[in-house]
Amino acid sequence: MEMSEVLKRLIQKPDNNSFDSVRAKASSIIEEKGLPGKKNEEYKYTNLTRVLEKSFANFEGNKEAELEVLKGKVPELSPIQLVLVNGILTKELSNFVVPEGADIRELESGNYSSDLKIDSNSDEFALLNASNLTNGVFISLKKGTVVESPITLIHITDSTKNQAATHPRVLVNAEENTQATIVELFLGNGDATSFTNSVTEIKCAGHSIIRYVKIGNENDNQLHVGNTQVDVAGNAVFNAITANFGGQMVRNNLRIALHESYSEAHLFGLYMTDNKEHIDNHTVVDHQMPNCDSNELYKGIMNGSSKGVFNGKIYVQQDAQKTNAFQSNKNILLSDNASINTKPQLEIWADDVKCSHGCTTGKLDKEQLFYLKSRGIDEKSAKTLLINAFASEVLVQIKDEKVRSYVLDLLHKKINY
Repeated sequence: MEMSEVLKRLIQKPDNNSFDSVRAKASSIIEEKGLPGKKNEEYKYTNLTRVLEKSFANFEGNKEAELEVLKGKVPELSPIQLVLVNGILTKELSNFVVPEGADIRELESGNYSSDLKIDSNSDEFALLNASNLTNGVFISLKKGTVVESPITLIHITDSTKNQAATHPRVLVNAEENTQATIVELFLGNGDATSFTNSVTEIKCAGHSIIRYVKIGNENDNQLHVGNTQVDVAGNAVFNAITANFGGQMVRNNLRIALHESYSEAHLFGLYMTDNKEHIDNHTVVDHQMPNCDSNELYKGIMNGSSKGVFNGKIYVQQDAQKTNAFQSNKNILLSDNASINTKPQLEIWADDVKCSHGCTTGKLDKEQLFYLKSRGIDEKSAKTLLINAFASEVLVQIKDEKVRSYVLDLLHKKINY
């Protein structure tokens, strides 16, 4: 099947859409560029286009989900909880509590009047998302607002009636001196193949502190691409934790621009794969101005015949003197058939900087296993203890106890699968 035919099926055309101009511009670019193939260096190890061509050759669009059935899929993570079913905000399943100083509502075209950047340099899947833009969530935090409870968005892709392709979009605008935690959880329901193609845009104004947690717990019949784009202003701090525990093929793109001095970004990731699952994390931290810090730690655990991919890039622009940037990727292979492709990168044009990057790949320490077993601990429990210890450096970064417990439970279920 020609790639253009796949795009025609994936780009839905609703009537009377307020985002028509956005959709038209994005559709024009993506139809010209096409989806990334195996020759695209950025998607060298994650050829989603080939899978989409095979799986969605006869895709006709999403059918309406049965909301009563989905109620049991929604965990209670926060009193502020929005549920999107196949990309559409569904108030029947949501705890639509709006904290003081915040504005939470459905996305409107006016929110994008001057903010949405669509050009030929955009990621192809972000363009595909924009070409399908019909609905989403807009979160605004007014100056000085501190939100204690996490603002949680639960994305459910429902493929019980037929194949599903969804394109959720979230825009977060944090004004000066705001503090909040944003959680995005991606779940699947149904046996047919599904494709979730999400975009989240976060703007952190000066002196803001934003914590972002992305959790993926998808089925083996699900494909997922997520583009998270973050702008961090001066004296602002952005913390990101990405945790994935499933999915046929998952690609997380996280791009952060430190565009004013004294801004910080801290990135943590945990991914555990089994069977033939494939999880790919691509990160970019762009240091544009002086006196900015970034720290990045991603950890992977691969079992079965699964594959992990990590590609982390740090750019230090010419004006970004006094930059501190550190990056590390550590992996454990639990089986001989599991694999990891890892590529940490530094591109530095400034001369007064402190930067480092590195990666490690190995197996569980045999001496540690032997020590635990010699103390009467069975092998399965010993492995669980070692994996917990390996993952704890990332999990401790999730400050909300309920969210952290949920992620830890997903890890334990994956270990004991």
